Amino acid sequence: MVGLSRKAINRLGKVNDTQLAAEESVPVALIRSQRRQRGIPPAIRGNWTPQTIALLGTMPDAQLAAKLGITANAVFSRRVRMGIKPFGPSREQKRHRWTKRELSWLGKLSDSEIARRLQLDQSTVATRRVALGISAVQKGRTARVWTKAELAMLGKLTDSEIARRMKISRRKVSAKRMALGIPNPVAVTQAKRWNEKTLALLGTKPDAVIAKRLKLSTASVAGKRRQLGIAAPSK
Repeated sequence: MVGLSRKAINRLGKVNDTQLAAEESVPVALIRSQRRQRGIPPAIRGNWTPQTIALLGTMPDAQLAAKLGITANAVFSRRVRMGIKPFGPSREQKRHRWTKRELSWLGKLSDSEIARRLQLDQSTVATRRVALGISAVQKGRTARVWTKAELAMLGKLTDSEIARRMKISRRKVSAKRMALGIPNPVAVTQAKRWNEKTLALLGTKPDAVIAKRLKLSTASVAGKRRQLGIAAPSK
C-alpha cells in the first residue's frame, strides 16, 4: 500500500489535496483519506487557515492585519463575508460620539481617511456609514444613498435581481450586502443542500449529472468538489 512521507503528512490541510497529490505523485483519494483519518480540515484558499479565521473578531481588524502581514481591508472583507461581528469597532462605536461635521464626511471622504482623522478603526467608520445607508465614496461619482426598501431586498433576492431592479452593477449590490453582514441567499440555499449524503456524491459522477439531481448549477458543484480536493471522475 502506498504511504505518505513525513513531509507530506505535515502538509496535510495546509495545501490543497489535489496540489499535494500531484507533488507526491499519489492519488488525491489517498491524500483526502489520510487527512480525514487525522481529523484535519481541508486547506482554505488564500492566506486564511482555520487558525487565522478563528482570530477574526477577537481584536481590531487593523491589529489582526498587522499580525498576519496583510491589509486591514482584507481582514475587514473576510470578517464581514463570514458574518463575524467586529471586536474593537463595536466598542469604539459606543465610545465615539459622532459630530455633525464628522457625519458629513461619510460618503464624501474614504473610510480610511476618516478613520485616520478620527484615529478609529476603518471598520468602525464603515459600520457607521453603512448603518446610515451611505455608499462608500467613489472617485468622480456621487455617493448613492440606499432607501429602506432597497436595503430590505438584500438577502431576500439575489444580488443580480437587485442590481437589475436598481440598474446598478451586481458588484455594488454584493459589496453592500457583505458590508451589512447579510448572507448571500444563493450561498445559503446551496449550503442547505450540502450534507453528508450529497457530499458523498462528489467525484462519483460528472458534475453536470450531480448538479441536475441537486438542482444546482454545474459550476457550484464543480467548485464544491474542487474546494474539498476531490478529483473529477475519469471519463
